[in-house]
Amino acid sequence: MLSALSDPSQPPAGQPGPLAPLRERDYRRFFIGSLISNLGTFCQSIAQSLYIFEETRSTFLVGVVNFAQFAAVPVLAPLAGTVADRIDRRRVLIIAQSAAFLASGVLALLALAGLLSPMVVIAAATAIGITSAFAFPVGRAFAPALVTDVNLGRAVNLDSVSVNMARATGPVIGALIVDHLGVSWAFTINALSFLVLVGALLSIRPRFQATPPNRSRFRDGLGVLRERPLVAALLFVIAACAIGADPPVTLGPELAHRFGGGDTLAGVILGAFGAGGVTGAFVAGAESMRHHRKVARLLAVLVSGLALFALARVLPLVLVGSFLAGFGYLTAQTRTSTLLVRSIADHERGRIMALWSIAFIGTRPIASLIDGLIADLVSLRVAALTMAVPAAIAIAVSLRFDRQRLASV
Repeated sequence: MLSALSDPSQPPAGQPGPLAPLRERDYRRFFIGSLISNLGTFCQSIAQSLYIFEETRSTFLVGVVNFAQFAAVPVLAPLAGTVADRIDRRRVLIIAQSAAFLASGVLALLALAGLLSPMVVIAAATAIGITSAFAFPVGRAFAPALVTDVNLGRAVNLDSVSVNMARATGPVIGALIVDHLGVSWAFTINALSFLVLVGALLSIRPRFQATPPNRSRFRDGLGVLRERPLVAALLFVIAACAIGADPPVTLGPELAHRFGGGDTLAGVILGAFGAGGVTGAFVAGAESMRHHRKVARLLAVLVSGLALFALARVLPLVLVGSFLAGFGYLTAQTRTSTLLVRSIADHERGRIMALWSIAFIGTRPIASLIDGLIADLVSLRVAALTMAVPAAIAIAVSLRFDRQRLASV
């Protein structure tokens, strides 16, 4: 049995502070570029959700546009993972972000020309989703090459922080933009944000990328799931977190409408979720020797937050529920992603991160459709509670692995 000192899946002794990776030049540039790009993405995400809801008054169609934004991930992630292990990851990211700029730019021009319609927005979300299918797994495989090993866990944490800082502020900014300037401005800002990340990538010089000893195939990554049950369990936990993150996105516009608010309130509800995530990253973001027990506790916070979000009858409690759900979601997901990254070799990282993308991103379109459909056919409360069920199951899975680890010590 490997000791904690020799096992690469265990956190290093004397862990660095939460912001330590930002002292490394290349990672700092990547983080800033990703943060700006994520801000643009969430501006557009709330703008397209608000536009669809205002035009159709259908929460199901809000779920459809969220589905379109991520539907390509489970289809193309296998190819993206293989590409990430065969081809220079920086180059793939530059191409993907440039294509996203073109797709979002065309949508902005159509909005300015008065040619926007719900179907056009859904089609544009699908096109951007295709670029994301490559960007997500390649970006996750690329980031570890920008930091030293001691900062790896914190870098994985900060990757999620950049998303959740954007999730906390982007929807509010996007909703204000839609309120005062119109959706075309939100789409334009998103297009420009992709160019910022491209500029950052052009200035980065990552470490040498290891290549697979044999021909890289996605099915080799699937073989890892059979050989290493821990990896399969970690991916399930990540999928459960992703599903639990959907209610503030898909149900937010209808919930804001029920409380007599407009576009800005919908952004605030989603922003509270992101604020909880950012807070969690700094309060509970360090790696832990008792990883599975800690994750079980954080998943319980996610489930509790979603229950409060679903059942609260006053707006302040809804916001508290959204905040708690964001806290549990981000901390459980980032801790699990860190252990996953530490458990795999660099030459297989692209294919395993493709599986991560399917678990984390590929489940989102299905969750959005189910969430929106249940809200339309049954009730918003039942929809939100349903999205908490996988996280509740993941608590039991995590506790089981914690007991197994204790028994092997």
